[in-house]
Order: sequence, then structure tokens, then C-alpha cells
Amino acid sequence: MIDPTLRQQRLLEEAKDPETAVIMMDIVLGYNAHPDPAGALLEAIVKAKKNASLEGRQLVFVATVCGTDSDLQKRQEQVDKLKEEGVLVFSSNADAAFFVKELLSEQKRR
Repeated sequence: MIDPTLRQQRLLEEAKDPETAVIMMDIVLGYNAHPDPAGALLEAIVKAKKNASLEGRQLVFVATVCGTDSDLQKRQEQVDKLKEEGVLVFSSNADAAFFVKELLSEQKRR
């Protein structure tokens, strides 16, 4: 939660897999978290999308942000950063998981 390096690397690694259509993540705020956890992932998200696009694929990024605007990282600021890069942000893990399930079900029907 403090050093985003492993998370960035894993995101890029998973994004390389041609079977990957969705990357789902939780962003955790608070005292023991990175000072800008969403911002720390943006470069990897942009790179992953670009690489997928060059391969004729589209990646969907889905996230939840666990925290409040009282946290050092300010929840709404983190949400806004993610949304600016096209990440779909949900208010709960359950909502995010349901969305991904529906999205993948729709893809199978095509």
C-alpha cells in the first residue's frame, strides 16, 4: 500500500495477456497508504491501454476507492483522477463485481 511498484508491474503484466479484458482494483486510502495511490497507478493504466490498443484489444479498468474525504488522500480527488483516465469507479466491491460479471456475460453473448 505504500510502494506502488509491485502493483504497477502486476497491472502491466496482466494487461499483456490477450485473454484479459477487465482489470479490477481496489484503491485504499489512509495513514499507511501511498500519498497518491490513484495517481501512482495512472501511468501504468495509460500504458496498458495503449499497448492493448496497439494489439487491437480494449481493456476496461474498474476500481473502488476505500476511504473518505477526511483521509490524507481525499477520496473524491482519487476518484476524479481515475475517472479522468477512463477508469470506471464504483462505490462498492459488490457493485464493481456485478458490473464486471454483466460486462463479461455480454461479451460471451456476442
